[in-house]
Amino acid sequence: MKKYFLLLTIFVISTFLIFAGGQKEKVPSGGKKPVEITFMTWNSGYHLKEEQELANQFMKAHPGIKVSLISVPQGYDKKVLTATAAGNTPDGLLMWNTPMYVEAGVCEDLTTYIKRDHWDMNQYHPVLKAWAEYKGGIYGLPRDYTPRVIYYNKNVFDEAGVPYPKFTGWTFDDFLKIVEKLTNHKKGAAARYGFVAVPGDTYALQGYIWANGGDLCSPDGMKASGYINSPQVVEVVKWYKKIFDISIQTTTPDAYQNLGQNEFQSGIVGMMDNGSWPINIYRKDKSLRFGIVAPPVPRKGLKPSPVIHSSTLSMFKAGKKENKDAVWEYIKYVSSPAGARFFEKARYSIGPIPRVTAQDKDFLADPYFGPIVKVGNMADHVPVFTRNPRWFKADSEFRTALEKIFISNADIQSTLDKAAKKMDKILQGKE
Repeated sequence: MKKYFLLLTIFVISTFLIFAGGQKEKVPSGGKKPVEITFMTWNSGYHLKEEQELANQFMKAHPGIKVSLISVPQGYDKKVLTATAAGNTPDGLLMWNTPMYVEAGVCEDLTTYIKRDHWDMNQYHPVLKAWAEYKGGIYGLPRDYTPRVIYYNKNVFDEAGVPYPKFTGWTFDDFLKIVEKLTNHKKGAAARYGFVAVPGDTYALQGYIWANGGDLCSPDGMKASGYINSPQVVEVVKWYKKIFDISIQTTTPDAYQNLGQNEFQSGIVGMMDNGSWPINIYRKDKSLRFGIVAPPVPRKGLKPSPVIHSSTLSMFKAGKKENKDAVWEYIKYVSSPAGARFFEKARYSIGPIPRVTAQDKDFLADPYFGPIVKVGNMADHVPVFTRNPRWFKADSEFRTALEKIFISNADIQSTLDKAAKKMDKILQGKE
């Protein structure tokens, strides 16, 4: 433990020096030194630069508070948990896995601050608001988000003579037929595929399952049996199996992060399931013509129920007590209308406050973010991992089952039945 404490101390101090070195300390009017707070983030590169600009904007409005960002782009969760165990943490952090962080004693319950300042939690997108709630507490304020959408490459569609998909109303069968038409069964540079498929991407799959009336576990997060092996899930898996068999397939660990971005940009595939992250890269590529539509639904008359990706700003429970009010001010600012406008101006994601987004006419008129906003407004489910801190351990069983089905042609029903039983034990803490 002493070793972890020493390493963490060196890490925090050295990172702080990188951000603070060479800068003169500003003393606000009145002669008092500013309160210095450290904030941990997984962002790096361009995204860290954006986050630093927002911190600078905050400090200009709050000269009594100095924010130093600590960038941890690799092994973020491990470093958060290690710092917490050592009892020597920064002051604030970006958070995504609320149950895990809360059960590990990482985060401060912000309910007292929210009530004290009469902070309006109803201003946020309902899914984002629920993201940071756990066992009656509120452990963060939403920062930004993106729904998962379908990208289509107009160059590939035009080459195959296939009409572009409709924004909404297209079905699983429509999607399958388009994938078949775009796939030319050629080899090498001439090869074209309708879709890029990842065999065990359970996070993306849950949106299609919700649209079909199914779910991955019980509302209390304690049971997978009757859910991942339900008729609704089996139907979705059968459909995706057909898609997988005719798509370009990737099983590398990077596939779960890349999600076909390179294959889509190069024109190898015609469609991709992804969030808003590639937009700024793609729009700089003048040879790439693309559009964005809502995910397909199982049958006509049903509505999409898209998955979202989000994060919250939180406060380390073990952070310095004398800094907590300052951390709260920073969290509020980033999650305020000013923060929401900043993220939307950066054209990276959607701000968490619907009324701010609705007022941003340029953002809504953007040919890519306009559709992203519309799909985001359809989101009505909070991702299942927010129900149980053991979800991802259980989810590995679901992922393994899907890989057996998609890659090895295992029987769908029996494979999911077996996985469900194993997941029950994990979710209930029996394994």
